[in-house]
Amino acid sequence: MGMSKSTVHGLIATLEKCGYMRQDPRSGKYSLGIRLFEMGQAYVSNLDLREIALLYLRELSIHYQETTHLAVLSGEEVVYIDKVDGPRSIGIRSQVGGRNPAYCTGVGKVLLSGLDERQIDSMYAGKTLKKYTENTVGDLAGLIHQIRQVREQGYAYDMEEFELDLRCIAAPVRDSEGAVIAAISLSGPSNRLLDTKMDDIAINLVKTALQISRRLGYKDKLK
Repeated sequence: MGMSKSTVHGLIATLEKCGYMRQDPRSGKYSLGIRLFEMGQAYVSNLDLREIALLYLRELSIHYQETTHLAVLSGEEVVYIDKVDGPRSIGIRSQVGGRNPAYCTGVGKVLLSGLDERQIDSMYAGKTLKKYTENTVGDLAGLIHQIRQVREQGYAYDMEEFELDLRCIAAPVRDSEGAVIAAISLSGPSNRLLDTKMDDIAINLVKTALQISRRLGYKDKLK
């Protein structure tokens, strides 16, 4: 690699400290650490999640003829790990592997609702929340208020908060321990996702997210 021994030693020491490498105390040789195994397991879990969720995303997309997404949280952003375009779906700019800010997207607010409020404070304290549209939340207090509403009602809306003329409804997907690990959503133009339809879609989306969660081992209290 063209690096000096001291530089390589420093890099290896950091990797060892973070769990990505381990040193055999007898031979002094290095091998891969447990963190790489954990990352591999997380990757496999995401594959399982995608495989399970895909059928449900397709059913929602066909029923409402709009775009559906599956997303996970990565820092302050959401990462879309699957997407299904419906028969009437518009050219939504999201793409698998793409990222968007969490604070002003439906899936993002659902995923943030799974965090402790101290974590959200730490994530956004002292930062400016960019206003993508006039509907975008502008401060941390406003975001916390929205997150509390999401927890209470069990789903989130994006009412043209990230992009004008685009609305979204999102619901949480939980693992066997009840933790929010992903979010599913349905997105479409505001002239089709009317106020009168949003609640009905939200109810169906929550039911669908619950079905996915149960497939992942989640045991909800209501049977």
